[in-house]
Amino acid sequence: MTMGREILARRFGVACMLAAFLAAVVLAATGAGEAYGRGYQSEPFWATFRATKTVSWNEPRWTTRQDCWHSWWTQASGRQTEVYRSTMPVKVLAYSNGGYVFFKWRTWDPFAESADRKMPADLTLTRSATRTTDWDAGTCGVRGVIIDDEGRERTTPVPPPPQDCGARKAGVDGWLGAKSVWLELFVESSVPSQDRVQRYDNCELHVPEKMTELNWSGEVLAKWRPREFYGSSARTLSYTARESYRDAIPLGGGAGRLNRSGTVAWTVTLRRVRGGRRVGRYR
Repeated sequence: MTMGREILARRFGVACMLAAFLAAVVLAATGAGEAYGRGYQSEPFWATFRATKTVSWNEPRWTTRQDCWHSWWTQASGRQTEVYRSTMPVKVLAYSNGGYVFFKWRTWDPFAESADRKMPADLTLTRSATRTTDWDAGTCGVRGVIIDDEGRERTTPVPPPPQDCGARKAGVDGWLGAKSVWLELFVESSVPSQDRVQRYDNCELHVPEKMTELNWSGEVLAKWRPREFYGSSARTLSYTARESYRDAIPLGGGAGRLNRSGTVAWTVTLRRVRGGRRVGRYR
């Protein structure tokens, strides 16, 4: 009996050692997974944006040319405003491997492929412009007349053709992206070739050199910090960027001057999602 008990004890000891070994293997595997889990973090958000682009210009009164009976002068000014607003929120997943934050667009699934970065928006475009051209007495001290295309004398300028300034509305798309620790926003503006917005055929506009008339120009970026995405109780994260432009162009060999200025500004709002639901209201 003693011998049998010893054999059973040995078998039991081997079984315990085997069980302990298997348990160690399982724990080690689980520990590796937990370690990766601690390094990997993800947060789902709803993303929206609002953006504005304004351009203002003015041409102070100046004399364009002279003769004995005429001193021609002109003055003008104008303004354009573009306002963009998201029409619907878009899914964004912020995720980190412990060192960097990355983004997936239009999905909250960490295993899904990131989709395009398109964000549908409404555009309201408004433009105004005025220009006055007339003449005073010329170098001979006499204010003369002009002859119009029909051979008639006129003491006042020929009326200009009617303008088509005013408001335009259209649906456009924005694209949200990330570069290092910067968020960037590109907006498909009122590009005439895309036929989304009715063109202005007779409404004067002068845009600073570093801006384009009907689209964003350059990089307008907003900085973010990884800690804002994880371990934060803030339900809403807002990122705002603004860039201004200004220049002046001499006219008529320096007799006149065209002043141009513009501003691009946008705000991207990320609303944190809890339990698969949007947190806060989207308006």
